[in-house]
Amino acid sequence: MPTTPIAEGTDAAERGSADSPLVSVVVVNYNGAEALEGCLSALVRDATSPRAEVLVVDNASADASPAIAERFAAEAPAVRLLRSPVNRGYAGGVNIALEEARGRYVAVLNMDVVVSDGWLAPLVALLEARPAVGAVCPLMVLEADPGKINAAGQHLHVTGLGFNHLLGAPVARAGAEPLLVSGIHGGAFVIRREIFDRLGGWDDSGFLYAEDVQLSWMLQLLGVDVYCVPASRVAHDYHLTMHPTKLFLLERNRAAMVLANLRRRSLAALAPILALTELMMWGYCLLRGPRFLAAKARSYRWVLGRRAQIRTRRRRSQALRGRSDRAILRRLRWGYPWGQFLTLGRERGLAERRRIPAEH
Repeated sequence: MPTTPIAEGTDAAERGSADSPLVSVVVVNYNGAEALEGCLSALVRDATSPRAEVLVVDNASADASPAIAERFAAEAPAVRLLRSPVNRGYAGGVNIALEEARGRYVAVLNMDVVVSDGWLAPLVALLEARPAVGAVCPLMVLEADPGKINAAGQHLHVTGLGFNHLLGAPVARAGAEPLLVSGIHGGAFVIRREIFDRLGGWDDSGFLYAEDVQLSWMLQLLGVDVYCVPASRVAHDYHLTMHPTKLFLLERNRAAMVLANLRRRSLAALAPILALTELMMWGYCLLRGPRFLAAKARSYRWVLGRRAQIRTRRRRSQALRGRSDRAILRRLRWGYPWGQFLTLGRERGLAERRRIPAEH
């Protein structure tokens, strides 16, 4: 089967050698003691997948999860633990692993994802067979209700929002054939290592939340396709919730991404729908109260204070461009998934599931 050429260089040649792992599975952990055991147990138990290494990146956890990762690394030769002295966020954790990863493909998993046996083979097979595909997602089901879908990839909205495709739908809705989608879901995906090399790693300027939307937009900009492969299945401990810190991170990262990746003419053409989305977000914050309103206002200040960095990101994204804005926007969603908006409007979940460092 045809494969996409690996980037030139000694490291790339080593990644293509017969005795190196085909896939580097990266699990980013932060205070995941309640979930990490299940995630790593499933990865180690799966003996039917292509040859793979498992890199666990610990983001300066303060709970018992590093000890769990150490135990797996001692007992399973394929597992390695990489420690960061500070919490570098999700994309930053993956970048730590990229310095050690030897696989031609990189699989990224949330620490609260449990894979099924043989989950990796269908994903790698599609990448091997279709050189135009840059990244693939498994069908992610809800851990609490495996008959329902958490995400069949993501739908990217033209204003930079990201929505789980088929969220809450019966698993049968996904069908059996690979689905062309506009974005990966950060909880579980496999990407060609050469794409990370071209991008200079995963953009970690947002620290947390919407990193998968940013990466998905870059995949569209590069000119590659993204698919969900229902033959591959993983379970995710997922709760659709919102809290002020999460909203601040989502909104600042969305604004920075749109400003960095769209040409000025495109921004002008999209001005009406961008303004509508802003009004909707302000309305949501008004519904949720003063802390949400303050978080939304703070996102503007963050973006204004990083104008120089956003200009640098813009220059880099334009240099990598393989698809026009017009072609990208045709692939994205223009309507809003009102069901997900209504769910977020009604939910009143935990304030914050894990503490996020204030400096970010």
